[in-house]
Amino acid sequence: MRVCIIKRKQLLEFNNNRYIFGGGASEMNLEELLVLEKHLEIWICQIRSTKMEIMFKEIQLLRNKEGILKAANQYLLDKMEENVEFTNIQAVMGNIPYPLTIQNEIFQI
Repeated sequence: MRVCIIKRKQLLEFNNNRYIFGGGASEMNLEELLVLEKHLEIWICQIRSTKMEIMFKEIQLLRNKEGILKAANQYLLDKMEENVEFTNIQAVMGNIPYPLTIQNEIFQI
């Protein structure tokens, strides 16, 4: 009896593999089709679970990249502001004559 059950399971697995990889379902009986259906449901569930894990990992990687890019962007914005402030100071200082120079108006006739 036990040997028959094991043989039957092996035959079902063989048939499942055969039908999955190109055999015809028209040769399967109802029990074999039900077993195959159950296996397919389990495989689909496992595939979806694996797909979701991969997608969550990719989302996390993208969030990390986003954080890095935001930090780099902020750093560059800060540098630009420093350069603008420095340029503005130079422009203001350019309008003030250097204290040791003599203005041209004194020497005009």
